[in-house]
Amino acid sequence: MKRILVLILALALLLPIFAMAEITIDPNANRGINPQRDLPNNPAIPGESMTTGLPTDLPYIPILVNIDNVSGAWPQWGIGEADIIYEMPIHGLSLTRLMALFGYNHPTSAGPVRSGRVLHAEMREEWDAGWAFVGVQTKAGTNVNDVIRELGLRKKSAPLLMNRLHMGDVSHHYGPHNHSINLQKAAATITDYDFPQRPFLFTDALPEAGDPATSIRLLYGGGNESSYTNSSYTYDAATNLYTRLRNKQPFVDMNAADPNASLTFSNVIVQWTDLRFNGAANAPILKEVGEGNADIFTGGKHIAGYWVRKDLESRTIFYDQDGQEIQLQRGKTWINITTDRSTTVRYE
Repeated sequence: MKRILVLILALALLLPIFAMAEITIDPNANRGINPQRDLPNNPAIPGESMTTGLPTDLPYIPILVNIDNVSGAWPQWGIGEADIIYEMPIHGLSLTRLMALFGYNHPTSAGPVRSGRVLHAEMREEWDAGWAFVGVQTKAGTNVNDVIRELGLRKKSAPLLMNRLHMGDVSHHYGPHNHSINLQKAAATITDYDFPQRPFLFTDALPEAGDPATSIRLLYGGGNESSYTNSSYTYDAATNLYTRLRNKQPFVDMNAADPNASLTFSNVIVQWTDLRFNGAANAPILKEVGEGNADIFTGGKHIAGYWVRKDLESRTIFYDQDGQEIQLQRGKTWINITTDRSTTVRYE
């Protein structure tokens, strides 16, 4: 009997170790999800942000800004006021560029603003938003000017393309990481544009489905533990927020009230897709129209979901494990669009 009690005690001590084992996501697993297709845009709710689900009385004037994300660009500024931040490949399998969506709040200084690629032009089409950048890639096959012409963006009824517009250089960063945009001025030039309304779904209830996930790690460069662009998120149940670290250091906004505090997000989404290069490491071609697996971290849970984007002019819809459009927690969202060749995701 004594031997049995000792064995039970030993197993009890080992259980927390097993429970805390880190899980590596298989982005190519067949999840058997049959998503509801051809869903209409969700209705806008008066007094509620379409991009965060939080109360607002400000007008919706979406502007996407290409934000530099190499080490020379850190710390960035103004990004704490963005509603959604996309992270996408910009060079090889390790380096990324951010694309921040400012829907309602428009700071007088945000940056550093960098150049546009085809993948950024295609994301602009999803929101039909203003787009701020500094120059574009003109390499044959990934010439952004060709895409802009094919999409007819210069024929829009408002100056949505903000190439070097409303910008100035700051002294606290060296070039080319010193371009800053005054989004307040930029927003004032497009107030009359009829922006499509494409709200996410939000809920006040914590998710019941999914498995617990209070720590998330994204490893770039094919899972390179030492890549300086690696990021991690820690969930705080008291605030229902994920705190983001980059290269094991706080991910900050130098213009925030506390410039040393890590920015937090209510939802973290990893959208898996295909990536190839147009003959050079700095010419990524990202598949943004189509469908695939998506791993959604929300309310302290991991939901093995799915995504669908029917065409360039359609919104990306994220689904839960049952194929229903997912309801996100109210607040800011981080969306990493990546490929298994580039990124390994682990959580516990």
